[in-house]
Amino acid sequence: MKKIYLIGMITLILLSSLLAQEESMAGNLDKKYVAIFPFHFASTNLAEKRAIAELNGLFSDLFAGQFAETEYFEVLDRQNMNALLKEVKLQGSGLTSEQVVEMGKTKGAELAIFGTLTNVYKTTYLTLKIIDIETSIILKSIKVKGSLEKVDDLASDGGFEFMKGLSLLLYERYEIGTGKIESSSRQGIKYFLKARDLIQQAIVAKQDGNKSKMKKLQKKAEKYLKKAAALNPGVNAAINHYRENTLWKLEEE
Repeated sequence: MKKIYLIGMITLILLSSLLAQEESMAGNLDKKYVAIFPFHFASTNLAEKRAIAELNGLFSDLFAGQFAETEYFEVLDRQNMNALLKEVKLQGSGLTSEQVVEMGKTKGAELAIFGTLTNVYKTTYLTLKIIDIETSIILKSIKVKGSLEKVDDLASDGGFEFMKGLSLLLYERYEIGTGKIESSSRQGIKYFLKARDLIQQAIVAKQDGNKSKMKKLQKKAEKYLKKAAALNPGVNAAINHYRENTLWKLEEE
């Protein structure tokens, strides 16, 4: 009886393992991929370059966080996308829809997010587009305006509107709920921006060998991250993505 019981247990374990592998393989087959391209703006002004880099970093985390929260999409690695972009000749206003579709296909993406940034006198226009790679159809186009001189306001306004638009698209197209994007998200994004700025200062302090200053800045940044996370799940998802991709730079060597 003991031998029969033992054989039965081993068989059950093996069957469970095989089923788990099959479910994992099925999950991988069902996984959808999305490519997130940075906003492009040709400028020789150092302050404008820093502002654009800040916008791109924030938007990338916001969008990647929303997609990760669905457990349905996987965001293509940012470094691979940047390497791919180096091979492309950009227009003055950035990527064209045709270029986005072509690069998206090479990476097996279903969706791609890209945007344009234009300056008219002192007004900056940010346009976000979400495109279906297979059909080349623009599924969503959202525009906000502000100023690169007030990049935090532009980032919070743009981030808020873009998150709302993406959330609506995911619900309408895939019946996926990514957490309600409420008005409090705007303030949450501002807290997130403040934390990001402090973290960058902390990274510089670490590079300079000033660990005491690094820890103070990191502690202050954590307070802002907690405030941001408490306001809305959408911002919290972006913070989790930021932790995985940036905060490791502050870990002890």
